[in-house]
Amino acid sequence: MSLNNHPKKRILIQKGFKAFEIEEYSKAMQFFSDALRLDAEDLEAKIGLLLSDMINDFPKETQGFYELYKTMIANNPRSLRKKIQQSILDSIIAFDQGIEKISAVFCEDNEQKIDEINGILYSDFKQMCENSSFKEVFENLIFSTKIIFTKKEDFYDFLETLLENNFVDFCLQYIENMKEASLYDLRIKDILQRAVQKL
Repeated sequence: MSLNNHPKKRILIQKGFKAFEIEEYSKAMQFFSDALRLDAEDLEAKIGLLLSDMINDFPKETQGFYELYKTMIANNPRSLRKKIQQSILDSIIAFDQGIEKISAVFCEDNEQKIDEINGILYSDFKQMCENSSFKEVFENLIFSTKIIFTKKEDFYDFLETLLENNFVDFCLQYIENMKEASLYDLRIKDILQRAVQKL
């Protein structure tokens, strides 16, 4: 029997995510570890294990990755499942290695509030892109500067431009980072689907 379809492995992974959802993280880690003993390459078990391991240190970010994973799996054909899993796994590992430094924030068009935030307005970011390529400006600012969005349309535009420039992992990371503001609305779901096509 193929390890991919091993019934015991599937049951262990299901139990792992159930334990994760009721906040029994030690149990979840055990279930995912047992699944990986049956198939060390299973991407879903790896995702579950990493999420269960990091939840105590990064609860908000971990839940964000989990919600993003569920949304992408639910809104794309089964044939893309492995690509989605690999992308989410890569994003979690990248987060663990320091991509958590990327940052963005929504702010009402209020000059005083904007001045209090140490960052750059998206409109200013776009102006910089007129003199240099988006890729160059983005790579120079990504880890050092918070991007401030004053309206959702700007955020969508930014995500679209990330996709156009093949920054798929960063596009997913920003969606996770801004999940409270975007709430996986229809535009975000459409962007997620196109991101998956580029994986």
